Amino acid sequence: MIGFSGTYHISIDEKGRINVPAKIKTTLEQKYDADLVMYVKDKYIAIFPEKEWLVNVEKYNHLNAFEDEGRETLRKLYAQAEECKIRSGKILIPAALRERVHLSRETVLVGVNTSFEIWPKDSWEE
Repeated sequence: MIGFSGTYHISIDEKGRINVPAKIKTTLEQKYDADLVMYVKDKYIAIFPEKEWLVNVEKYNHLNAFEDEGRETLRKLYAQAEECKIRSGKILIPAALRERVHLSRETVLVGVNTSFEIWPKDSWEE
């Protein structure tokens, strides 16, 4: 089984939730659990299963939080992250994250192997 793949045009409801497409949901159920981490990138939100997030942040374990350079990198990393869960096939995207990347009702979900992304439709189409 490959990881997350495909491009899906989805909507955000009035509470900030998205319905996870069946193919993405199946991959989550078969390979991971309900624990996810959202990470804000420039124009989109990357969503990682917690297991994959931990693999990626392990690369930063060498940084010293007591030194300015290490602390700055860690601050940028963790300040952009939010823990969340998939519940009843839906993911709640916090308002602060939606505002940061200018998400509106129409969005695009893109599978990227070990993670998936939520893009504003207009940014994705650029």
